[in-house]
Amino acid sequence: MKMNFSKDELAMVYQYAAGTKEETLAGLKEIVPFIRDQQTREIVESTIRKLDAIPEPECRRFIADTKQRFIQKRDNSIRRRLAEAKAQASTEKPHPKRKEPDRERS
Repeated sequence: MKMNFSKDELAMVYQYAAGTKEETLAGLKEIVPFIRDQQTREIVESTIRKLDAIPEPECRRFIADTKQRFIQKRDNSIRRRLAEAKAQASTEKPHPKRKEPDRERS
């Protein structure tokens, strides 16, 4: 079954991903009563409906794959930023060393 999830819904799946479909749904359902923002509530409820419509074990694989994609994206972002910082540091002029003030010996 092909289900289209929005970016926000996928983020909810990632944040509440658990070992099983039931555990993931339980985590999402648990937060619904505490959500004050209407748009966020709609995103969570839509995520619940869509996950609920996916049969096991397909849903378990979908949850695991979604979590893995988010982790991989995060790790790639960290690696990219580190590489950019290293490249920038290597092209910058080194800072001159500061001279230590002369101190009188007693």
